[in-house]
Amino acid sequence: MAWDFETEPEFQEQLDWTRAFLDEHILPLETIDLEVTDEQWNALTAPLKQQVKDRGLWACHLDPELGGQGFGQVKLGLMHEILGRSSIAPAIFGNNAPDSGNAELLAIGGNDEQKKRWMEPLLAGELRSGFSMTEPDTAGSDPTLLETRAVRDGDTWVINGHKWFTSGGSGADFLIAMVVTNPDVHPYQGSSMIVVPTDTPGLEIVRDVPNMHHPYPGQFARHPMGHSEVIYRDVRVPAENLIGNPGDGFVLAQKRLGPGRIHHAMRWIGQSQRALDMMCERALSRYAHGSLLAEKQMVQDFIAETRIDIASARLLCLHAA
Repeated sequence: MAWDFETEPEFQEQLDWTRAFLDEHILPLETIDLEVTDEQWNALTAPLKQQVKDRGLWACHLDPELGGQGFGQVKLGLMHEILGRSSIAPAIFGNNAPDSGNAELLAIGGNDEQKKRWMEPLLAGELRSGFSMTEPDTAGSDPTLLETRAVRDGDTWVINGHKWFTSGGSGADFLIAMVVTNPDVHPYQGSSMIVVPTDTPGLEIVRDVPNMHHPYPGQFARHPMGHSEVIYRDVRVPAENLIGNPGDGFVLAQKRLGPGRIHHAMRWIGQSQRALDMMCERALSRYAHGSLLAEKQMVQDFIAETRIDIASARLLCLHAA
């Protein structure tokens, strides 16, 4: 592979198809995205999803035996760079967050029954999920401080705690909650992951927490726009909803977040490139103070510095991949 991460001709053809497909069929949908119902949206996007599946590009983050394509991180990075140009594109390719990361987590740590019940419907787009880890009263960047507890009671786990920034929570069918199952050992050995259906008694989705990216609550279940505040009050789930073994939480989290970071970073590089394209179009069309913006030295510097930053970040991400 060359330093610029060119790929083999066969996969480059897939990347070229993906870019054309996004430009011709997905970007136009952005103009009506928030004006149609979920049912109308499903009707519009189902044929597009089928084209992606027919092309062999559905759920590329998982291995073939799990229903994916097994592309590996470099190919995934190149693909996500294109899909990141539109926030609605990943879902049409079956690898939107947080569902893609949760599917990976279930693929890594789940048993056969969990994969059939939760992972396969996620891959098929039949269910939506949320990842419930961060808490309001502890430092979100330090999960060793987690306070949400799960206590074993016979053949169930009883969960109590307070979460927020649970991405996708308000539109989810189930959450994967990171909880403390053994407070008497080091947090690295005392935390676990448990699947919690959102219709479980005691689970309350309080609200979507506003932020700069999403200042308003999400309108549609199809979009993981919300980052939800969640209360767990004596939430009782079957013992078999535990993913892996008690204490596996940190190992599973790292395996989930490792590739997910690359996916996200490459999506944002695609989004940044789109913003740069818009900036260049504006510079070439806006006339002010005797010349086009593109002819002004400071604007040229803005564009050059932006292009350098994008290129640097892209190479670092692909190197990590």
